[in-house]
Amino acid sequence: MLKAPTSVYTPESLSLLHQLTEQLWTLPYVSRVDSLTNYPYSRAEDDDIVIDNFIYEAEQITPMFAEWLAKTAPNERDLWGALINANPQYAGTNITVQLPGIAPQQEILEVSNAVDSLVNSLRQSHPNHQFFTTGIVSMNSAFIKAAKKDFITLIPLMMVIILAMSAVILGSFKASLSILALMLLTFIGALGAAGWSGIQLSAPSITAPIIMFTVIVASAIHIINAVKRGIIIGETQRQAVISAYQTHGKPIIVSHVTTIAGFLAMNFSDSPPFRDLGNIVALGVAFSLLLCFTVLPSILMRLSINSRSGSVTGIMKTVTGLAHWVIAHQVSVRRWMVPSALLLAMTSFLNQPNDDLVKYFSKDVPFRADTETIDEQFSAIYNIGYAFNSNTPNGVFQPDFLTFIEQFDSWLQQQPEVRVTDSLLSRIKDLNQLLNGDRPSYYTIPETAELAAQYFLLYEMSLPFGQDITHQLTFDKSALKLTARLHNMSSVEVIAFEQRVETWLSKHAPSTIDYQYSSPALIFAHIGQSNVISLLEGALLAFIVITITMTSLFRSAYIGALTLIPNLLPIGAAFGCWYVLNGQISMGLAGVTAMAIGIIVDDTVHFLHQYTHGLKQGLTPEQSIINTFETTMSAIVISSLLLVIGFMLLATSSFEKNAQMGLLTGLTIVLALLFDLLVLPAIVLKYLRRLPRLRTSHYSLQTPSTNKGDV
Repeated sequence: MLKAPTSVYTPESLSLLHQLTEQLWTLPYVSRVDSLTNYPYSRAEDDDIVIDNFIYEAEQITPMFAEWLAKTAPNERDLWGALINANPQYAGTNITVQLPGIAPQQEILEVSNAVDSLVNSLRQSHPNHQFFTTGIVSMNSAFIKAAKKDFITLIPLMMVIILAMSAVILGSFKASLSILALMLLTFIGALGAAGWSGIQLSAPSITAPIIMFTVIVASAIHIINAVKRGIIIGETQRQAVISAYQTHGKPIIVSHVTTIAGFLAMNFSDSPPFRDLGNIVALGVAFSLLLCFTVLPSILMRLSINSRSGSVTGIMKTVTGLAHWVIAHQVSVRRWMVPSALLLAMTSFLNQPNDDLVKYFSKDVPFRADTETIDEQFSAIYNIGYAFNSNTPNGVFQPDFLTFIEQFDSWLQQQPEVRVTDSLLSRIKDLNQLLNGDRPSYYTIPETAELAAQYFLLYEMSLPFGQDITHQLTFDKSALKLTARLHNMSSVEVIAFEQRVETWLSKHAPSTIDYQYSSPALIFAHIGQSNVISLLEGALLAFIVITITMTSLFRSAYIGALTLIPNLLPIGAAFGCWYVLNGQISMGLAGVTAMAIGIIVDDTVHFLHQYTHGLKQGLTPEQSIINTFETTMSAIVISSLLLVIGFMLLATSSFEKNAQMGLLTGLTIVLALLFDLLVLPAIVLKYLRRLPRLRTSHYSLQTPSTNKGDV
């Protein structure tokens, strides 16, 4: 869209619009350009009609011509609302591209970059004019560029900050380097395997490294923290490494397996990019598991890890003090926090699956700013094409067919969502008027099909070079296309509009006319809705698999069922908080569940494994809680805090999908940590005071010798 300083109907602005129109034809994959300057203007001359572009050559543009055009163009019904409007400062130009589809991302960027280059050059040569661009190609290009920008800026920054903070907290830079080595090897393995299997990175799947990173950090922190703890209490480095794997090896295997199950569940998604995301992360977690038991212990054996405690000791003392507080106030914690979490989780069902493609980007992203500006004057990226088939050659010229199209067109224009409609109907009525002395009373559908067909044949034969009507009419004239250009809308509004139209069509469409409709806006709306539901269904299945795995690990269906509480409630509570903050669940946010599962289950497994291990050793439930906090909770706290900081950094992204994902994931991790620190101990102190399989045996209350005590 061009914005002139005063009016587009000046020689300077019309010359610029003509130049823009001509140069757009030269861009890659462009098959059609429509603008004010190349609009096929038709007029009657005696018994004939003459159709010419408004402007063929720049030399035509004079002050007198500009004045004539300012009076003539607004009378053209196909132009009004589509390429010009009541504000003379604005004029639109539409380009149609046909991408080969061989390398979609490269083709989209090729077109988008060519348009940007052309517009930038015109901005420099005409600084008093403004240019705005939008469209499906521009949107897809913005998706790719935003995801790449985060991939090469925010995501590496997030990882560097997490690794630096882990070095500070663990008191060992070398220990942090071991996480970095693990991370790089996992990325190489997962992305390489994905590439060999034909999976391509897209806007959703480009976040896979972030998710893999969370799993790596969570697992590595448990091992490294245990090694540091062993060295601090006087073990040799070899003993500390072996002891760390003896304590945390089994929970790490289980958490990796359950995380893989969670991400494989994303194959339930209707969207291939989300299936790719799930498969890439599943590959990454599998590599992480392999490396955790091969490369990581080898590195830890060779690294010279000092015995400086860093912040670990302080964290351990804090969480140990918290354990005593929870034991003392367990009844109050259960009484208040569990119902509160349940209430928040119930609120999560009030979230509405919804996507607004324009609002996927922050307001400072050019695509969003341009799209919203264009939407104020014309229609931007939302439109729906309706194809009506008479099932008879030349059937579109039948008066009954055209009358139905006229009724539908009139009804559409009364709908608040519709900016303007576009079809050959107005052209046919124009021809009838022109060939009847240009009398306005003849702006109607021709009386007979033969008359309409003859008019239209004359029109086709008179069209200027480069103009045709194949984008609106089939070759045998049996079907035509009517396009409704809409305001910017959310996916819920698009589907509601579609259903209202379908109701009207099913009631009024003659039985002899078949109709179909489609558009990228409808596709995105339906994919968004179904994808949210399918991802949540996949997450539910993942929880079932995780529960079965937990049951096998602890050899108790009771404990397996009990793990559902700490695994489900934090996610439910996080989505409940999201309802208060936003209330809209987009495609990207539905994947947060799968992302958070790995972290939450990892924490639950480590806690319950250590707690039940304490019970097996004869500790009382209270002693086992304190022992669990001393040996495991510090690692859970450290990894959770690091990941929250990282995801909060991602929440600053200009790509709203990544920003919201970072915010909701960070919120979920915080709630899961609070649950692990407060609610989970209070629950097991009430409902898991004895191991189910030991209920019939004698239960020792003696303090075991394995308790290492405070550091």
